[in-house]
Amino acid sequence: MYLQLKIVGIKEETPGTKTYYLENTIPEPVVYQAGQFLTFVIQLNHKEHRRSYSLSTTPGIDPVMAVTIREKENGEISRHLLHTWKTGDILTALEPSGRFTFEPSPEERDIFLLAAGSGITPVFSLLKQMLRDEPASKITLIYSNSTPERTIFYEQLQTLEQQHPQLKILFLFSNDPDSHHAYRRLNNILLELLVNEHLLYHKDTAQFFLCGPPEYMRMILLTLHFMGFRDTQLHKENFVITTEAKLAHTTIPTDDTPREVNIQLRNETYTLSVPANQTILSYALEHDVPLPYSCKGGVCGSCTAQCTSGKVWMSVNEVLTDKELAEGLILTCVGYPASDKINIEL
Repeated sequence: MYLQLKIVGIKEETPGTKTYYLENTIPEPVVYQAGQFLTFVIQLNHKEHRRSYSLSTTPGIDPVMAVTIREKENGEISRHLLHTWKTGDILTALEPSGRFTFEPSPEERDIFLLAAGSGITPVFSLLKQMLRDEPASKITLIYSNSTPERTIFYEQLQTLEQQHPQLKILFLFSNDPDSHHAYRRLNNILLELLVNEHLLYHKDTAQFFLCGPPEYMRMILLTLHFMGFRDTQLHKENFVITTEAKLAHTTIPTDDTPREVNIQLRNETYTLSVPANQTILSYALEHDVPLPYSCKGGVCGSCTAQCTSGKVWMSVNEVLTDKELAEGLILTCVGYPASDKINIEL
């Protein structure tokens, strides 16, 4: 479940942003999908921290996988990594995970990508796959930043636009003094205008992929819902845990009756007696069952498991779709045993 990855190259993208190129320390390649992320296990000040960073590379296109990291304001961990990681270092990470992925379609359609700041990282990975796998579809990227100098992958994106007539990129710079840019900041009125202007095919076939700050994505989702786009057309990637308040106001089970939870983790089977008022993940970790996790807030999807029998109640869910829930997927970090016997697989 854990990878040992070697840094084989580092590239400074913008001030405070670097791309780290990684190779597996064993001969087997790391299998991943465009749009996914790696969760790194970091030791700092005698404490373990876990941080997830999106892969900016695309399998089958980029020869080496890489993550791109921007220093977060007041972010102790990101600052530590950017100042200490160097070529040759060996990093510990969980296997790639994440549900912000892309399924190609043989049909011609519109694909809108919306990113702000470092939210471009998984979007850049997806874009390269889309250009390869859906050459007939029209792709529109709306990318918000403060200035061109702080725009990650600025030159690479301009090159892709020149190489692919199907791609249109709209750069929005909020603090750029260059007056030739028509738009500066994305809002609901501008978003509706741009979508209607660049929509080429039938509205019902369009797909949207977005990543950025919570308030940015909230505005986009509200606007697109208002315009009549369905949930199944909208895909988002969360960089920030936004569920603390929701979790704090959610009534968790008070019953502490033990429930039998059988966990199939790779080639190992674990049987636990999990109290009904405790999450499956927290109880498993307390009893040395090494389930994968990162955010512990029902946001990232690192702890996703398949519930094959029994019932699991989740206090919050910001990542699994209705279709995935119907297929039995659950999040162990916010999942409580809700039946006498439960079987889950990872």
